[in-house]
Amino acid sequence: MVATLGIALPEIRQSFSLSAIEAGSSFSVMMIIAAITSGIAGRLADKIGRKTVLITGLSLLAFGFVAAGITGNSLMFFCFLGVTGLGYGFTPPSLYALMSDLLPDHRGLGTSLVSVAYGIGGAVGAVLASRIMAVSGWRAAFVTVGAIAAADTVFQIYWIRDTHPRRVAGHTGSAREAITRPLLTLALAEFIGGSVFWSSAAWTPTLLRTGKALTLKETGMVMGVLSMANMIGSFSLGSLSDKFGRKLVIVLSAFPAAAAAFLVFYWLNSPVAIAFGIFLFGTLKASVPALVVALAQETAPAGRAGTASGIIMSLHYTSGVIAPLLAARFIAGTGDIIVAMILATSIPLVLYGCLIIAVDEHKGLRPAQIHC
Repeated sequence: MVATLGIALPEIRQSFSLSAIEAGSSFSVMMIIAAITSGIAGRLADKIGRKTVLITGLSLLAFGFVAAGITGNSLMFFCFLGVTGLGYGFTPPSLYALMSDLLPDHRGLGTSLVSVAYGIGGAVGAVLASRIMAVSGWRAAFVTVGAIAAADTVFQIYWIRDTHPRRVAGHTGSAREAITRPLLTLALAEFIGGSVFWSSAAWTPTLLRTGKALTLKETGMVMGVLSMANMIGSFSLGSLSDKFGRKLVIVLSAFPAAAAAFLVFYWLNSPVAIAFGIFLFGTLKASVPALVVALAQETAPAGRAGTASGIIMSLHYTSGVIAPLLAARFIAGTGDIIVAMILATSIPLVLYGCLIIAVDEHKGLRPAQIHC
């Protein structure tokens, strides 16, 4: 849906006679509502069950996107994008919590699989949406993607067996008890680490074309490498964290990622060298958000994996709203996009690693231990 909205934006502007700012705010509507509702959705996943929240989120995604594609009123278009954002906020926390229940001893692998699938879906969605738009227009692309979400909803209703409510719903406690100091530290770490994810996604293409003089084709190739590196890095770091520990893997990847960002943005100039450097950078920074979610689930009190996931994802989406604007401010203030991108990536990654070091990695009790 995010990929489809981005590709369709010029046609949407024309259909509703939107200004550039109004068109750009369509992303903000989705992200702001997702940021607000993710924490609530995580809490609900602990109280009423992961499956209920996930199905609700998928249903809202399907309805909101189809309705946005059908309406001819610009105000209703933004309202339906808000409904889509509500679904976007409900889905990941419940999904991460479900993976935690399925793989309690391999949370790194579980959360990284979600990130990898997200990346694949974004890539497939971009290709699918562009081809449908070329034949039938942006509204047909919206309806098609919404129909896919509806089909996914039906599949999950049939497939998922959520045992969480029967086991631990009565032991979730209050929301205040779930918000611990380690969780707050991890939320701040996610906000800072997530800013690197969003800033690099938003501004790296511009840096490559203006600061490194790459062609449009070369820029597309490098950004494809970055997307692939994010997926490979998430899966690799997730698997390693199950074996060697969450904190250790995050810290040992965060600081080299800061160095890799400086290397790519400041030193490298040829397309091939930049591609290799961006692959290293993308792989090393891929602990966000998957491993932070996994670490939050483990440091949270028993039965509150959903609450922990929701809070982390809320800060991730909040960072998505703020970070690109902050990077733009750096670019305007320094007048040098290379220096600005170093400020927006290398320094936050160092701070991110330091905050992870400060986390008290005590283990919450597993649900089965509550009954003992």
